[in-house]
Amino acid sequence: MDFERINSFLESYVTDDSGRLGEIYEDAEKRGVPVIRRNTKELLRLLILIAAPKRILEVGTAVGYSALFMDSVMRNVNGNNETGYVHKDSCEIVTIELDEARADEAEANFDECLGGERNIKLLRGDAYEVMKSMTAEEYGVFDMVFIDAAKAQYGNYLEEAMRLTRKGSVIICDNILAGGEILESHYLVEKRDRTIHDRMRSFLRELKKDERLDTALLSVGDGMSVSIRV
Repeated sequence: MDFERINSFLESYVTDDSGRLGEIYEDAEKRGVPVIRRNTKELLRLLILIAAPKRILEVGTAVGYSALFMDSVMRNVNGNNETGYVHKDSCEIVTIELDEARADEAEANFDECLGGERNIKLLRGDAYEVMKSMTAEEYGVFDMVFIDAAKAQYGNYLEEAMRLTRKGSVIICDNILAGGEILESHYLVEKRDRTIHDRMRSFLRELKKDERLDTALLSVGDGMSVSIRV
């Protein structure tokens, strides 16, 4: 079965974003800036609708597309309490970015798209160090965490995410297949990529064994893990 053909076929059913959000996505793709894949955002949208988070922590902002996408989903959620969906005005996103130029671009995109209604807070610095400094007293407890940053650090991010969440929170990790290299053996991977390869494999083994979480590993996009704290 040709995975790339299947992926392309399924992505053909995804509706592109309209307006400025769509422009940010297209521009990022053209410049090679990492943004979530089209079918990845479809699953992310559905998870947000199901979980109805009031607070989301994103690890890895890039130019701010995924934070804006999650914000757009939450703003369009029906506020009817009987559905279990969260009211559109009660959600906040905290996002972390190391690269200063991308952080500056993300700030500009947040201001342009949201203006005075902005509910996204950007923290700058190494994601692991920033997460270690975060407290529930200052930032609250997160209902959802979306991890999309340095893959070699996923294990560290997860431990901090556990500290900043609660029972029932959803923790999502993107790009767990590392462009397909995770399927290869250690010696078939380029030497420069072996540390990431080995750490990601170790992370996935530990993630599935972690009794604090109920986890599914999915082949959506470049691979995603979806975990619920139990």
